[in-house]
Amino acid sequence: MSAFTLLGSGGWIPTPRRETTCALLSLPQALFIFDAGTGLSLLLEEKFRRELEPEREIHIFLSHYHLDHVAGLVYLPAMLKGRRVHLHPPAADITGIDPGATVAELVRKPFNPTSLEEMPVDITVEPLGEGCHDIAGTQVRARKQIHADASAAWRVDDLIVFATDTAADLGTAVFAEDVRLLVHEAWIDGIEEEDPATEQIAREAYLAHTSARQAAGLAKDAHAGRLVMCHLSPVRSPAYHRQMLASARSIFPDTYIMEDGESLAL
Repeated sequence: MSAFTLLGSGGWIPTPRRETTCALLSLPQALFIFDAGTGLSLLLEEKFRRELEPEREIHIFLSHYHLDHVAGLVYLPAMLKGRRVHLHPPAADITGIDPGATVAELVRKPFNPTSLEEMPVDITVEPLGEGCHDIAGTQVRARKQIHADASAAWRVDDLIVFATDTAADLGTAVFAEDVRLLVHEAWIDGIEEEDPATEQIAREAYLAHTSARQAAGLAKDAHAGRLVMCHLSPVRSPAYHRQMLASARSIFPDTYIMEDGESLAL
């Protein structure tokens, strides 16, 4: 059986309740990690140690290089010392930049005590471009998204689509067609666009991000099994997030907001 765990459900700033974006897909033969935000630190907890069994391959898929999605790369020696890790940044056909050089810049002196190559983890950088890839005997697809800096969405078989840091895109519904779980960012509720006093907030957000209502519409169009909203804004209150959930459920009833560390079976 496969299981999904959301380690970091927030974006931008980690808070006591929500770390920044990181998610796990636990497969019998491999552990897939989506983004390496501060939520990666939860793997230090005893209840997640079983996920790091040495028999399984470990693959990390980055959506893009913004710091709230890659800060956890420097944590890897704490939980994966001596292990081999396959790191999959989006290839240049998605971002327009050299992934190898960019990843090397993220982890080096003077910003980290060691460079990526010097870390006591065997990290193999294996960029993935748009299209289908065979990863650990599993079909993984990548798709370019619309963001402040181009990002990638990832699909694993019919199990999951992970799509964060993206403007609302009808192509996502096609990419996620009939998937069991769509994990999609939701930065605002969407009600802001209905009020002249707040419509500028929505207008600016929609250049690079998605509302809860838009994410729910994409899940509905995709005939997804479930929608989990992630990359929640740290400057919004729990009451606001509950309103987001209600708004999304009015469009797509099988919508959820998960707490950090919460899992569900697929």
